[in-house]
Amino acid sequence: MAKRRETFTTRQPGKAIWTLAATIYTILQLPFWLIYFIPSSFRQYSQWTYRQAIMNKLIRLFLYHSSYVEVKTPIQLEETGRFIQIRPSLDHVYDGLLGDLDVQPTITGGSWYPSPYEDGDKQRVILHFHGGALVIGEGRPGDVDFAANLLVKTLDAKGFFPSYRLASNDYCHFPAALQDAVTAYRYLLDQGIPSDRIVVSGDSAGGSLIVSLLRHIGNHKTKLPAPSAALLFSPWLDIKSSRDPASVTGNRNYDTDYLPANFTGWGAQAYIPAHMDVNSPHFSPLDHPFNAQTPLWVQVGGLEILFDEGIRFAEVMKKKGNRVEICVEPLASHDILLAGNLSGFEVEAEHVVKLAGEFLSTVG
Repeated sequence: MAKRRETFTTRQPGKAIWTLAATIYTILQLPFWLIYFIPSSFRQYSQWTYRQAIMNKLIRLFLYHSSYVEVKTPIQLEETGRFIQIRPSLDHVYDGLLGDLDVQPTITGGSWYPSPYEDGDKQRVILHFHGGALVIGEGRPGDVDFAANLLVKTLDAKGFFPSYRLASNDYCHFPAALQDAVTAYRYLLDQGIPSDRIVVSGDSAGGSLIVSLLRHIGNHKTKLPAPSAALLFSPWLDIKSSRDPASVTGNRNYDTDYLPANFTGWGAQAYIPAHMDVNSPHFSPLDHPFNAQTPLWVQVGGLEILFDEGIRFAEVMKKKGNRVEICVEPLASHDILLAGNLSGFEVEAEHVVKLAGEFLSTVG
């Protein structure tokens, strides 16, 4: 699998035409939704605020149209501000991830929050991978500021947010993002940060990366010691099923979440190479529980489409002997850590991160 096949709406001028039409359509519809959601009984969930109802609708429209044109987030590795480049490890830590000659470990990068790690620092270091269905998003300031500031301030930690390769770009399907995750983890170890002070964390698709990373670490124990804990916020744990739109539209929480079926479908199709078995543990961790050797904390929103798989993942991982704590934010939609400032769930996001901190206090 190399370059993605283009359609009329994913190449110019079709992409520009669709984007213009979608923008006009949304502007014309907006007055209707602004009035429609005034009565709480007409909102996606009656206990939501007016802002939450409006933003849920707008975010879904944005993701739907972005997926329809398959908007690309170009890879930017310029070292500016807090962003630094990191090179692949030379210590043979990528064994098992080199089966695709098109996809090899390469230079990647990430942003430090609030400042880079320095010798003598005693704080925890949060290695966090952003969400975006593995096709959109960055770890740079501007994209992850809300999540980054919330994590480092609440958890009294330093944070490193990688900008891993996205499957929306050519030759960046699996295992590109996982190779970058391994590079980022090994980078922290090479800075002299003890593994027992590293917490791996991810939201949505970033959560699936964390699970794959932990599996890989378990197979390379001598060169990749296990982190002290893992935090999974609204993790996407059944990538293979997302290729079927019915798995999303038929979800009992579909109406109270902002994830459209074509968004998760685009991510799944772009990420999974045509030559690989879709039942691989990396695409279907729900069906392949393992001993992670790392305490796991899993947060889900009670009204998001990934609620059931998050709960099920916690259950099957517990049966494998893992320590797992589940956190349910009852009225929340998807990924309030990354998007809570947009979706109107800032208070709920602050609450779950505080609970994550309480969990971390019990693991040392």
